[in-house]
Amino acid sequence: MPEQPKGLHLRPLAPYEDRLLAALAFFRTQRKATTQAHHCLAMYLRQSESRIMTEVDFYARLSGLSKFELLELIYTNPDKAETLIEEAAGVGVKDTFEDDYPSR
Repeated sequence: MPEQPKGLHLRPLAPYEDRLLAALAFFRTQRKATTQAHHCLAMYLRQSESRIMTEVDFYARLSGLSKFELLELIYTNPDKAETLIEEAAGVGVKDTFEDDYPSR
């Protein structure tokens, strides 16, 4: 099994979403908000798997990898995955979603 990268540390939710999460935990399970947040994120990822994996597959095909090879590379070495995608597509993912895009 490959070495796991450092865990993600997410910034706090916006006040509205924080309150929605608290209500979800209160009415559904009486779980602590952190436990419920973990389960909500897992549920979102499972429900979004097809959309996420379609995007992974698109870039995998451009890069000459299987979607599972690219998925694992993104997980274990995102800088290398970015480089492969940039070489194959002519633009990197980080550049595509950069916040400093000039306005029209």
